[in-house]
Amino acid sequence: MDVFECIRKRKSVRGYTQEMPSREMIEQCLEAASWAPNPTSQQPWKFIVLTGTALQQVSSVIADSYGEAAAAKAELPEPPVPEKVKQELASRKSDNFGAMISFLQEQGADMDLLGSGIFSFQHAPVGVIFGVYPDKGRNYFKATVAAMENFMLAATAQGLGTCWMNAVSICQEAIKATLRLEQELVLVDGLALGYPDQSSPVNHIPRQRLPVDAVTMWLDEKGV
Repeated sequence: MDVFECIRKRKSVRGYTQEMPSREMIEQCLEAASWAPNPTSQQPWKFIVLTGTALQQVSSVIADSYGEAAAAKAELPEPPVPEKVKQELASRKSDNFGAMISFLQEQGADMDLLGSGIFSFQHAPVGVIFGVYPDKGRNYFKATVAAMENFMLAATAQGLGTCWMNAVSICQEAIKATLRLEQELVLVDGLALGYPDQSSPVNHIPRQRLPVDAVTMWLDEKGV
């Protein structure tokens, strides 16, 4: 599989078998993550692999704390985004989410199971949390996001699936307390990891992307 095929094949997997990936496969994903670009090779990240009881404990903490944590986040001031852009993004979200729900309902998917996956790493056998220590320019944070992408591509190349778990960053204070992590550590987010359940309709949701020209500006020697 070449890199372009791997990039296109990677998707958010929300249905997993309970077969545990080998430690070697997980370590290969972590090794790929460690080769992400980062400031002067400081490698400021921390990778936390959860399985078994530890994964269950963190999932329980997320389920218990998510409502209050998400409400607190919703009260934060909105960032300054042009109104036209906000409307475009809201429209895309509405269209994509509506199409996804319609597809899943037509396929008879278990919507309750899908909803609970938000809190439990999509019921995958492995969860990985990506943490980083803060810096003024947020370069460490950006590098860790790049590490997450490397991890996902390495997983895809090995026949594994991943799903980005935004609930980790939302519930990070409760998670850090449970795992006894340093308060200074920022939990960027988490990933579910495991073998995709090919029989699950949630893994066959139609995907789409905007034409690249719709989101690209070309500037040449003539200037702006």
